[in-house]
Amino acid sequence: MTTRRTLVKTTALAAGMLTAPALWAQAPTPSLSGVTSRGERVSLQALQGSVVLVFVWSTRCPVCLDKLPELRRNLDGWQGKPFVILALNQDRGVEDMRGYERLLEQTGPPRPQMKHLWRRAAEHRDSFGELPDNMPTTLIFDKQGVLAKSVRGRVPAELWDDIAELVLG
Repeated sequence: MTTRRTLVKTTALAAGMLTAPALWAQAPTPSLSGVTSRGERVSLQALQGSVVLVFVWSTRCPVCLDKLPELRRNLDGWQGKPFVILALNQDRGVEDMRGYERLLEQTGPPRPQMKHLWRRAAEHRDSFGELPDNMPTTLIFDKQGVLAKSVRGRVPAELWDDIAELVLG
């Protein structure tokens, strides 16, 4: 049952007035599990011990497409460190995501620490609720699996300082 307080918090979150941690402070830790495009089973719970950046994106989102190369470049500096990117695609059809992945394979080496998931897959589960598909949503989970930061829209450069503190701290 939705309470007035939950409705107010949800509205404030959508308007960008609250971060997701404030909204989820009274809820259980968000969950995510599924199978990557390479057939690997992943879950936030299994990734505890690593900092996890969940980047929710769509091929119909120009800001998302602009941000993905930056994520890959930054990930190169974190090889061998406890840091993983889950690129959670929410296109209507999986073929859009696969087409993007085929382009990636032609332009550079694979990055095992970046795992692509399709949010609409039958085996996919998450507790994130409705997320906009016309702008990226970035969620940072600390090594204990707790949501530490949430950003809607463009990812600011300062976010990498926050990630460094979580990974190296």
